[in-house]
Amino acid sequence: MLQKSIFAVAIFGLVFAFSVSNVATAQEDLTGIKCVMNADKSALVEAAVEYKGGKVFFCCEHCADEFREDIKLKEKSKFATKANHQLVLTGQFVQKGCPMSGGAVDENLTATIGTIKVGFCCEGCAKKVKETEGLAEKANLVFSEAAFKKAFHIKPAQINLTDIKCMMMPKKDVVEKQSVDYNDGKVFFCCGGCAKKFAADPEKFAASANQQLVATGQFVQTGCPISGGDVDDDESSVVGGVTVKFCCDKCKSKVDSAATEEAKAELVFGKKRFAKAFSKQ
Repeated sequence: MLQKSIFAVAIFGLVFAFSVSNVATAQEDLTGIKCVMNADKSALVEAAVEYKGGKVFFCCEHCADEFREDIKLKEKSKFATKANHQLVLTGQFVQKGCPMSGGAVDENLTATIGTIKVGFCCEGCAKKVKETEGLAEKANLVFSEAAFKKAFHIKPAQINLTDIKCMMMPKKDVVEKQSVDYNDGKVFFCCGGCAKKFAADPEKFAASANQQLVATGQFVQTGCPISGGDVDDDESSVVGGVTVKFCCDKCKSKVDSAATEEAKAELVFGKKRFAKAFSKQ
């Protein structure tokens, strides 16, 4: 991960003055982080909007509501670049590739944008950013929607097994040493017998395994499991202990009206639905 350097600079009209020690590296620590919508005010933990599997923070609910409306515009969003920048600034997203090409980063080829040191794949990409006039313009090259998708991904979360039950024996807690690699993650069991049973036919238990991948923080929701479209924060249900969001009331109702909990889980966490709506952290 490229480190944030000590640097004080105005960007997007915001004034940031951070060092490695006071940049927010967890959502609870917003020291020095300014509201995306109002450069003069500090961001607050309680004024947050879920965004791209992370959270963007604002000074008040009014600004948060304005952002919610803005991001519905997708490619016409006015604040996506600023929000993407904050996701990196708060340590929720880390660099995975060159923002210009998407290629592997050479950490000897960097440019500092705001307080964030960004790496590039070659001299040409680094030069393009360095020679661009204006910090907002530089930031747009790196944190715009297209560049952000190429260059950054959500920081991998530690697997959390608190209150996770075995899918084979729901009354028993899972244990860390009893796991099986599955779907680019790990699923956990209470004993070797349950792990062996799963390994013999993982497709039979796909919905339960996928649900556990989300519950343990290895995967996050990125779209509606029914339509694949963008989710609406106000349209959600709890399925298998996991809060799941939908694009509309129609999709939510389809899951809510399923006859059993198993049927609900299949609608959300079944193999095809899961691929449509969830991605690895």
